[in-house]
Amino acid sequence: MCLSSSWLTEVRSRIPIFSRKIYLDTAGAGPLTLDVKEAVEGFLDLWNREGEPWGEALEDIVEARRLFASMVGAKLEEVAAVPGVSYGLNAFLSSLKLPRESNVVVSETNFPTGVYTFHAMARRGLIREVRIARATDGCVGLDGFERLVDDNTSIVYVDMVSWITGCRENLRALAELAHSHGALMVSDVFHAAGVHPLDVKKLGLDAAFTGSYKWLLGLHGGGFAYVSQELLPSLDPMFSGWMAIDDSVMERLARGEPLFSRPFDLSEFRRARDAKVLEWGTWPAIAFVSLKASLKLLTVYDAPGLYNSHTGRLVQRLIDSLASMGVETVTPRGMTAGIVVFRHREPERLGRFLESRGIVASVRPGSIRVSIHFYNSSEDLDALLEALEEFGG
Repeated sequence: MCLSSSWLTEVRSRIPIFSRKIYLDTAGAGPLTLDVKEAVEGFLDLWNREGEPWGEALEDIVEARRLFASMVGAKLEEVAAVPGVSYGLNAFLSSLKLPRESNVVVSETNFPTGVYTFHAMARRGLIREVRIARATDGCVGLDGFERLVDDNTSIVYVDMVSWITGCRENLRALAELAHSHGALMVSDVFHAAGVHPLDVKKLGLDAAFTGSYKWLLGLHGGGFAYVSQELLPSLDPMFSGWMAIDDSVMERLARGEPLFSRPFDLSEFRRARDAKVLEWGTWPAIAFVSLKASLKLLTVYDAPGLYNSHTGRLVQRLIDSLASMGVETVTPRGMTAGIVVFRHREPERLGRFLESRGIVASVRPGSIRVSIHFYNSSEDLDALLEALEEFGG
């Protein structure tokens, strides 16, 4: 894709917060774009004037699903629209038949949600144990997982990019390791999708999950679940709902028939044959109205494709600048996405100081987390670095 030299100015003009703040906290939540604001206001106005725009909402969900599938190299039928990572992951796991004697291997740099889910499964006797791979210098690395994965491992569950260190693990190598032992490779890609190039097929992922409100720039309450076409037929739901059947309103919409012209057959359960088997209940429509708009924006500018030429260069510049200032970074060189974490002995006080200078970043335990997306600029980093120099040791 060929962008004009003014593309960054154009993008930033669509994000009003940049007129008042230096926003470096997308890993916390993405800034509100005019695209999302206008889409949501239009939807609410239509609702106010005409009543609930149910048909339009369903079409927006289908289009959001299609845009996301294209972004991550998946087929449309492999992607489900879900209310968030926790929902999608738990729906997926409850559809698997895991050996009760099996173990699940996770990373200590994962976001807690998935780890707690596996602990809960172990407590119920659904799996034998949860093995936690320990990180060194911000990442676990292949060696750390090799020590834990064995022929009794049923799932290797690793965040593509750590929320707490910014490390981007080598999922392709981990998938090969998992598959060599007959395990599934499952990933939370919340901090990768939308900012870093991501191809679920090339990475060898069996399943992946992400949410709406960070790097995808939507509102809270939406997300996507990817399940490979090879794995889909084996899903056997323990729980379900009226959207996860093979004659749901979404299936009727796809066939071009009236949504409620005939009753649903309550005499049996016939699951959806594709990833919609994870779409249990009625969606939060506003979330997917926003996601359709934000994914269109990300697609127009090919945000993940700009990583190597723009976003990643800003990330590397920040790491280099912090090193020259004698600041220790947690995020390892060469294993980055959009997050840079650096240590500080007074992160709370530094966070308040940055806020006083109009710089939005995140305070984390013993550290500051900076998030860089495609709409950030060299001037944003200049302001951050100047503020750090002003704050001093």
